[in-house]
Amino acid sequence: METKNLGVTSSGEIRLTLPNQKPRNIGWFSDSGDAFHCQRNPAKHLHYKSGSYGFNHELLRDGKFVWVFVHLPFNELLVTSRNHILEKGSFLHFKSCGFERQIFLSLAEFGIDKARETEKRLKERETGSAQQNLFGEAA
Repeated sequence: METKNLGVTSSGEIRLTLPNQKPRNIGWFSDSGDAFHCQRNPAKHLHYKSGSYGFNHELLRDGKFVWVFVHLPFNELLVTSRNHILEKGSFLHFKSCGFERQIFLSLAEFGIDKARETEKRLKERETGSAQQNLFGEAA
């Protein structure tokens, strides 16, 4: 995955390059490529007003991975899916601070069950849409 601001190293690290800033590592892909991993420190990365963590919108929008794993201190792990963040997340604007466009997911929305439900609903929607296209317009 290569975009204007994002690049992936041979080891799977995802590098973000913004104007007038040094490139920084924002996470990594699993060996299989179906999961994005990132580390977050709540003291530094948790948006306290909304109780949420932010993710690079370009990465989520254009990525082909399914799962998102947020590694927290003390071996805690938050799990969700890319589609769940895109569906349930919200945009907070910090462009004036020099940040890229980010989408935030509240802590209450993390969890494998919630993510699987979103994935299931989207798959059903795709299947229904494909069937409708095969058989013409629904009456």
